[in-house]
Amino acid sequence: MAVVLITEEAIPPVQRFSLTQKIAEELADLGMPVYLVSVRGSGEFKHKGVVHVSVDVPGWNLFDLTQRIRANLKLCAETLRLCRRNNIKAVYGWWPIVFFARYAGGIRNVAADMPEFMDVMYRSFRKPLPLLMGAALRTFQKAAAGACKFVVTESDIARAVWCSRGVPYEKTYSLPYGIEADVFSSAKPAGFRLENNIKDDEVMILYHGDIGIDDGVDVLIRAANNLPVKVVLAGGGERKYMDYLRTLAASNILFTGWIPYSIMPEVAASADICAAPFRSSLYTNSTCPLKPMEAMAAGKALVVSDLHTFSLYVTDKVDCRLVIPGDADSLKEVISELISNPEERRRLGENAKKSAREKFDWRIRVKKEAAILIELAKRC
Repeated sequence: MAVVLITEEAIPPVQRFSLTQKIAEELADLGMPVYLVSVRGSGEFKHKGVVHVSVDVPGWNLFDLTQRIRANLKLCAETLRLCRRNNIKAVYGWWPIVFFARYAGGIRNVAADMPEFMDVMYRSFRKPLPLLMGAALRTFQKAAAGACKFVVTESDIARAVWCSRGVPYEKTYSLPYGIEADVFSSAKPAGFRLENNIKDDEVMILYHGDIGIDDGVDVLIRAANNLPVKVVLAGGGERKYMDYLRTLAASNILFTGWIPYSIMPEVAASADICAAPFRSSLYTNSTCPLKPMEAMAAGKALVVSDLHTFSLYVTDKVDCRLVIPGDADSLKEVISELISNPEERRRLGENAKKSAREKFDWRIRVKKEAAILIELAKRC
């Protein structure tokens, strides 16, 4: 009952934590043979019972369409090759490859992880011909979902959308994302402040992750431009949009680009406040974003937009501060309060760390996801 797991993520992780890697390890530990197909990461991944097949994508960048197409073609070719050579009966993971495994590889038992709606994401990152390509991506993703035995989402909203697009409710699951809570909670500040000339007594605000329109980084820049803080933007997005953000930024805004995941816990530990200033959209309301969870696990005062799904797991003024999505004035007001109140930052951070361990640890999702995949394999 071997299963192939597919992810666009780099393994070992480069920019972000990989839940797919943890699912592979969990299934292998339960005695199921696993083939893991991914982009090649930094270093080498080995785990008993897991055969890792990686594809090389030099300078891998999620925001480069040419690279992304090339990566997906390679992932698809490796997946189809594995299925043919090893008589695979079950495939799970990144939905475009799952689609081709079903119709080009003839694998009947396929399931997909669909954490976001690609037509919405395409528009958010300002890619060309958004109306035409958005419609095409929506049709493609809908076809992929329809081919699956089940679809994993992160929220009740996402399940409802897939039902409206023709997927039976009983074929959908809502499993919020998970993080390495223990890694972030135990990390200590290293040399990040010194390397970037940020004084020990200077309040540091950290945003880390993808940077698109819906992520609201421009809102954070406007809110913080005239405040006595250093804002660190650790992440990246489409070049033209990043250039635009630089035109908005005052001298207290630091663009670092992507920081390797391996040292991100130390960077988070160096911050005083973490910000996740998302706008309200189908994408942001239907997902449980990874980076705010990591900020909470690091024990930081988190300022995050009050959006449907993530707000179900947190409480304003207890383990975070919730602000109006896309509202620079609301964001500025709360950040100003936290700048002048280190004791409140400490209290929020302690509660956030506890919440992250209880609600967002990767083991919570992986155990549920593994059980679903075992049922999929039993159908073979």
